Amino acid sequence: MLNKLALRNAKRSFRDYFIYLMTMILITSLMFAFNSMLFSKDIQQVCTEAGMLAAMIGLATFFIVLIIIWLVHYMMKFMAEKRGREFATYLLLGFHKKQIARLFFKETVLLGTAAFLIGLIPGIFLQQVMITLIYAIVDAKYQIHLDVKPQTLLMTAAIFCAAYLLALFRNNRRFRKMNIRDMMYLEQQNEELKNGNKTGRQWLFIVSLLFMIFFGWMMVGGHMTDTNIYPLIAMLIASVYLLYIGLSAYLVNYIHKGRPGVWKEANVFVLRQLSSKVRTMQFTLGTLTLLFMIALLGSSHAFMLNQFQSTQSDEKWPFDIAIYKEDPNYDFSKEIELLKDRTKLESEYAYQIYENKTDDFSKYMEFYFSDILGNSVAGSDAYFNYDPYMKLTDYNHLREMLGYKKVALERDQYLIHIKGRLEAAADGFSKKSLELNGEAFQCAGVQTEGFEQNGHNGADYLLIVPDEAAASMEPYYALLMAQVKGSVSKSLERELKKETNDIHTIEEMSFDSYSENVDRGYGTDIMYVKQSDVFIRDTETKEMKSLLSVLIFPLFYIGLVFLCVALTVLAVQQLSDSNKYKYRYALLKKLGLKEKELNKTILKQLFLYYICPFFVAVLISGGLVLYDSNQFTKFSDVNAPSWSYFGLSLLLFGGIYLIYFVATYVEFKRNLKSE
Repeated sequence: MLNKLALRNAKRSFRDYFIYLMTMILITSLMFAFNSMLFSKDIQQVCTEAGMLAAMIGLATFFIVLIIIWLVHYMMKFMAEKRGREFATYLLLGFHKKQIARLFFKETVLLGTAAFLIGLIPGIFLQQVMITLIYAIVDAKYQIHLDVKPQTLLMTAAIFCAAYLLALFRNNRRFRKMNIRDMMYLEQQNEELKNGNKTGRQWLFIVSLLFMIFFGWMMVGGHMTDTNIYPLIAMLIASVYLLYIGLSAYLVNYIHKGRPGVWKEANVFVLRQLSSKVRTMQFTLGTLTLLFMIALLGSSHAFMLNQFQSTQSDEKWPFDIAIYKEDPNYDFSKEIELLKDRTKLESEYAYQIYENKTDDFSKYMEFYFSDILGNSVAGSDAYFNYDPYMKLTDYNHLREMLGYKKVALERDQYLIHIKGRLEAAADGFSKKSLELNGEAFQCAGVQTEGFEQNGHNGADYLLIVPDEAAASMEPYYALLMAQVKGSVSKSLERELKKETNDIHTIEEMSFDSYSENVDRGYGTDIMYVKQSDVFIRDTETKEMKSLLSVLIFPLFYIGLVFLCVALTVLAVQQLSDSNKYKYRYALLKKLGLKEKELNKTILKQLFLYYICPFFVAVLISGGLVLYDSNQFTKFSDVNAPSWSYFGLSLLLFGGIYLIYFVATYVEFKRNLKSE
């Protein structure tokens, strides 16, 4: 009998909580797809950071498991409350509490099993999509094939079962402590709306808003330090919860004062319903706001990293092969012969960088970072000991190899070639004259194309002077740049590093000893920095994209799951209350509201309820992302507008938000009209 009853109730719950089940199906699909990458040989072959990817997915899964436990526990508690009278009736009919708890357990297991099994089907499809994307990112070909490993199934099932069992364990303990009276009044708890003194609570609303403004001022003004940042973040989270405690009081006060907008159409009804919901769901709304914030922050930062990996290969490694030698008189004939024998060599050029025993530009750059940007990135490891110079003929030859236009200089002119993100700094320095051998040189312009400026053609910047001026300088170090058709084999890369005695391939020597003995700068990039004498464009690009993908995919993973969980709670809350709204909306209809006006009222009610946590999350996360993206642009050479990352996240998640909202609106109306 219990089994039949559990099956019947599970079918009914499948219909009543369809959005919740669809979310669990989606989460199952995502978990299966991401877990499959931990055991996929295809990923291990193409991803140079497969171990780190596994670690990041494992970390993301940990947080997702926590939120799934919270969602399942919340839904089980919510469903139990909505069915309180039903369970009380079972007790009156002679059922024991253990039987009712066992019945509810079976229903939940049936729903969870259905969601898990159905979710595996789109999960297999999503797995192939994700592997194809990773292969596309690193410019590799992937042949789609079915790859369902037992380890992936077992891991996904174990995580899913653990989340359900932990949530059910907590609910069962609560179940067994309740009596008939408690169960009869469970559903009415959501209708609590006290009208006592609201002054103190209203101040919480205002204080929370003021603290959020203060937090933004601390962040933008650069007043955050290692000491105060964590207390400030904790207070920001607390202010989100306090905001909703004060919001309910503010709405009640707004209604009581009878503002003009209150009595327009059915606004007083909508505001009263909203204040009731906010009052009884203060903690839940605060949690949903945090989930939306994490989702938007995660996806926005994923878009930042994706933009970086899509654009930086041309900036960092415009030449197919770049080789550095500390000895300025080094002969690259062996390396050139290797390239001719092992590649389709299009062009190569060996040249020298010069120095004039001055560091005017590097000192200026250190001042620029510390004074203008408020950052001390530029230091002893960022730049060479002396400013690097290049002859005009060498510069034009390299520009021709890259397809850039040649430039011309007068006898007393110089040129600055600098990374695009630092063009403002170059403009400031260009107003000054440059003293070379007692003669003043004027700046003829600033160039910002990609030019291998992370330890090869200077570090961040390079000064171009006429050949006559360079002739009186000291050779600093030697370089070889080459362009080839096709790819460079791993074996050739190893041979080139061996030929040049690349310090990074010699395990006996530590990097500390290397950095102390060699005069070398690598620039002020903080997103992706690699210190090497030999750069192969294809290899470096694949390594960079693999490394950044390790962060991008888990960020999207977390963001999507958190967003769907939050939206599910919002949708289920409204749909489960639709039955008791039947009487209220029927009463509004008797009071004279037409069908069109009733639909408009429903739309307002759902919109305000949906927009509350999302609007707060957009304001807070939007400010955080704009600040982070501005800092990101300063140190990454990415020229996309700082608002674009958050705009893309808002567009993506806003679309999902709209889907949930429309589904809730349609189902809500259907429930009201049903008998």
